[in-house]
Amino acid sequence: MTLFLGIVMFVTGLVFGSFFNVCIWRIPRGMSIVWPPSHCVHCHRPIRWHDNIPVLSWLLLRGRCRICGKAISARYLLVEVVSAVLFLSAFLRFGFSLMTLKAIVFLSLLVVTAFIDLDHKVIHRRITLPGLVLGIAGGLVPPPDVTGALVGGAVGAGFVIGAWLLWRFVPLFRRLFRLETKDAMGGGDVFYAAMIGAFVGTRSLLVALFAAVLMGVIIGYSLRVLGRGYRGQEVPFGPFLALGGLLGMFFGESLFALYLRLVLGQP
Repeated sequence: MTLFLGIVMFVTGLVFGSFFNVCIWRIPRGMSIVWPPSHCVHCHRPIRWHDNIPVLSWLLLRGRCRICGKAISARYLLVEVVSAVLFLSAFLRFGFSLMTLKAIVFLSLLVVTAFIDLDHKVIHRRITLPGLVLGIAGGLVPPPDVTGALVGGAVGAGFVIGAWLLWRFVPLFRRLFRLETKDAMGGGDVFYAAMIGAFVGTRSLLVALFAAVLMGVIIGYSLRVLGRGYRGQEVPFGPFLALGGLLGMFFGESLFALYLRLVLGQP
């Protein structure tokens, strides 16, 4: 039974990943995510149903549009596979439960927001504001903790606002982190971090934020050392927040407890 449900979750993730690709392409352009139906971004011809099967159609068509022959980015394939793996991981971690549904909603929001930020260096409130509401509503999932969701959202927003103030008014902080982003964190990051906090709670949020900042610093300086980056380069922070949020959802409580034991000596 578990194997069957796992396969169902994986396939469901592939299907939703295909839809996420639509969202990633259309939301930044102000387009409807439901109309018109899926079409080639090059020739704008509708994509037939048998050419719109997740992963399989891309492989059979060798990454090209059947009609115009133009290349279809492998990113479509990546989003579908990543979504399927995340859906399956949520099921394996939380079982057949409401918590799995909550995790799937959260992970879906992370995928769409992260890939839009990679492409356009912007985090859309069309995603994060409804996501924040869903995160707070998710506090009703057993064991219910709406207060924890509200506090987590407030802490997430406060962290980003505080980091922006430090970047803006403390020269040492600005010189230290300028490599990672030209304008530091933007307003979209406030709602994004609040959404993450609402879904995972305060303790897991702290793990997520620490991991996001650490990954951002490591990747930013690595690009600089390898000659692939430059001072003042814009590196979107959204993907790092997404990875941190993913870590917080699956392992946040365990990692926070480990920190308390190793650093503070608590049992």
